[in-house]
Amino acid sequence: MSGEEGAGGSSENMNNTISPRIMGALEYPAAEDRNVTVQPIQPRQPHNLQDLLRFSVEATTTGHSISNQNDSGFVPGPMDEERKTFLEETLKSMTVDVIKMLLEAIDVLKTAGNLELEDDPTESEEALEKIAAYVDNMDIANDFHKIGGFCIFRPCLNSAHGSLRWRAAAIIAELTQNNPYCQERVLESGLLPILLSLVDVDPNHQVRIKALYALSCLIRENDHALQEFSHQEGYSVLLRAMQSHVEKLQIKSSFLLTYICNHQPAVKDELFKMGFVEQLVGLVGQGCQPALEHILSALLALVTDHAPSLNECRQPRLRLLSTLRNLLEQNQGQEQQQEEHEYTKNLLRLVFSGESEEER
Repeated sequence: MSGEEGAGGSSENMNNTISPRIMGALEYPAAEDRNVTVQPIQPRQPHNLQDLLRFSVEATTTGHSISNQNDSGFVPGPMDEERKTFLEETLKSMTVDVIKMLLEAIDVLKTAGNLELEDDPTESEEALEKIAAYVDNMDIANDFHKIGGFCIFRPCLNSAHGSLRWRAAAIIAELTQNNPYCQERVLESGLLPILLSLVDVDPNHQVRIKALYALSCLIRENDHALQEFSHQEGYSVLLRAMQSHVEKLQIKSSFLLTYICNHQPAVKDELFKMGFVEQLVGLVGQGCQPALEHILSALLALVTDHAPSLNECRQPRLRLLSTLRNLLEQNQGQEQQQEEHEYTKNLLRLVFSGESEEER
């Protein structure tokens, strides 16, 4: 989900610096003798537009300016009441009632599923963008569910407009990323099968990519979601995504498979029975750039500490040994292929270490 300050200027943050007045009691030279000007304490420095307006009000109310003296030597006086009132009203107008805004957006999107292809989806797109701007905050994400926000997903995910489908999927990703509460609520809402269907068959590439991203955020660190993913034949969808000709889909599906193998090694038996080893080796042989690095990583994660997968990789019919050797030769000395080179070497070492016979 991503939410991606500085300290204020108060005296507590000055590392116990002794002020000139206190030092004066210790026979520290007076300011006029040192030919320096003692600056008055300034209000906290602004970090954004709202801080800047507040800074202006505080500074001018106390008779101080943002800079103590400008080039002309003129020091502004206190702000007049009219200007002060204007700035205070501007500050109030910048305070967003997030819940009210979310409720308004939800109301717009309740009928998004009724939009025909020839209808203008702009209003619904803007409503989704407003929601997306806030739900990367975990507290707001949870509140979004509690005020009934999840009712928008089915209409939007089933919309005739791809722009609404991918935006809705992206919001689900933000809601569920590292958020167990929203992960469970999405599962309860029955949205996982819809997301799988979008990944598998949606004609819009952006929708497929965002839906896979949402699934990735949903099942990571959530055993319940991963079990439901498996129950809904999610691994078959994942394999078909890897076999697609959409580069971002290949990369994201390979990355997700790597994560699953590394964090839930018990699923390797199921993946092996589904023929993942042969399919991944085939993709490696196709040299699917730029996804090849991620496919190699997924294959390495699958065969690590899993004897059946290792033995399958050694089958001469797969010709994996010659494929990996060819990749090593191609990538020799190419810095941009360094990760791919490392995965290739690790696979060779892990799968074929101690082999005395060449592939037939």
